[in-house]
Amino acid sequence: MQLIKLIADKESFHTISFQKGINIIVGKKTNPSNKVDGKTFNGVGKSLIVHLLHFCLCSNKIDPFEEKLPKWTFTLFFSHNGKEHSISRNTSSQGDIYLDGEKKKLKDARNCLLNMIINDDHPLSFQPLLSCVARRYRSSYNRYNQSSNYPDDYSALLNTGFLLGLNTDLIVRKKNLRAEQDNLKKTESLFKKDPIFKEYYCGNSDAQLDKDELEFEIERLKKELSEFKVSNNYHEIEREANEISFSKKKLENDIAVIENNIKNINSALNIQADLSVARVVQMYESATIEISDLLKKTLNEVEEFHQNLIHSRNTRLKSELKRNEDELRKKAEILESLGKKMDQLLTYLNTHGALEEYSALNQQLTDYQLRLNHIQEYQNMLKAFQNKLKEIKNQFILEDKSTDTYLEEAEPSLKALRQKYYEMTKLFYPKKKSGLLIENNTGENQIRFNVEARIEDDSSDGVNEVKIFCFDMLLLLQKMSNFEFLIHDSRLLANMDPRQRTTLYRVAYDICKDFGFQYITTINEDALNSVQAVMDQEEYHEIIENGTILTLKDDSASSKLLGIQVDMDLEK
Repeated sequence: MQLIKLIADKESFHTISFQKGINIIVGKKTNPSNKVDGKTFNGVGKSLIVHLLHFCLCSNKIDPFEEKLPKWTFTLFFSHNGKEHSISRNTSSQGDIYLDGEKKKLKDARNCLLNMIINDDHPLSFQPLLSCVARRYRSSYNRYNQSSNYPDDYSALLNTGFLLGLNTDLIVRKKNLRAEQDNLKKTESLFKKDPIFKEYYCGNSDAQLDKDELEFEIERLKKELSEFKVSNNYHEIEREANEISFSKKKLENDIAVIENNIKNINSALNIQADLSVARVVQMYESATIEISDLLKKTLNEVEEFHQNLIHSRNTRLKSELKRNEDELRKKAEILESLGKKMDQLLTYLNTHGALEEYSALNQQLTDYQLRLNHIQEYQNMLKAFQNKLKEIKNQFILEDKSTDTYLEEAEPSLKALRQKYYEMTKLFYPKKKSGLLIENNTGENQIRFNVEARIEDDSSDGVNEVKIFCFDMLLLLQKMSNFEFLIHDSRLLANMDPRQRTTLYRVAYDICKDFGFQYITTINEDALNSVQAVMDQEEYHEIIENGTILTLKDDSASSKLLGIQVDMDLEK
């Protein structure tokens, strides 16, 4: 893919026509002392060009475009495999992309562009790859291996690793392995929050002891329930038994009263009248008292009356005794009958239970089983968790070995890669140590390779920028994608001394000439003048003057890229 032209549907816009080889957009200030304050363009619009290219090539929505440039349509013409294509996007309807005149949603357009850029199936996205050849933000010029805006290390490695020709399967597998490990740790965290699991995790209880006890209790309850006989009229029988019990107690009290009556009657029957007439006479004679015949006759009559009275009382007592004995016998028979009935009821109640009692036992069994299941689940999950962690650790080791094998087998191509970087950096710094390190990262993290571009730093300005240029150019030279252009903003050249800038354009010119690439760069006029002071006129004309495709000025709004004065902050 090479860029052909960037246009807008507004006449004020300065069309940018790209060419093969070097493409320079110069920013010219009327008053050189003016300083850009960091916003995307309070100057002439150099940095805006990179944002516009990303915008046309399916970046995320750019809100300042919609706010400051409503209803502007930008169109980028580019070539791919010898065929010209166009892609258009309107600032007020940024979700719609027109690729070769066909309307597409943003996601679909990105997939189309990705299919143009890479030939094989890879876990990549178009925008991060584009950022590797067109650094867009100020922050993307801080480090050579992070071309996106605040990327994570894995994404940076995945994209740069692909463009370097490294094995992306190894990169993805380690990342997935680490993600699986992280998920297991999240599971562990959830374990610790569970009320029951937490109890075991914190060591307050022993899961195996609780499990054994619950299993014993469950078996006991199961046996009890298997032998349990449910009585549907349990409570009626229980009530009848209570009534019989009450009747028995009343009978027992009645029997006790009757037995006491019988005892008293027997005692009364045993009482005899021992005062006879002869004894009375004997008593009087002993006292030398003479008793008349009349008195003796009266005494005999009294004795007879008394004997009759005793006989009548005994007759009545015997009758009363018989009546009590009969009543006692009857009540004893009733008591015996009630006792038998009571025994039957108690036997039934002892072998049967109420339905709610059976339900309560069942509920207790269910509760025990639920807790047992929870403990078993804890043990099983803990075991699986621990086994999986061991598997992952082993898998990390296996992946490390696979990576070591890969690096050994790929050493010839990796050596050629390192040689390219080394040769480029030596053109800038012949006396500085430099090199490209590609090593196996054996840590339990998501980074498969340690890729480090080095230039020995003696605190000279521009070392980091040279490192970025050489690294980006190396990505392009590997030809792992169909990108055939490299874009750098003027930020890259700002800190370089004139010799480094001059070398950069020479290197870029030679590479573009040899491989048919495009190198697109924006630069301030003062920085370009420093290059002119180093290059001879013929070389300057060939590389710089012939490579300059557009000059933007700040003398008026019409001389700026958009042809109008607009202030936007595109760094957010």
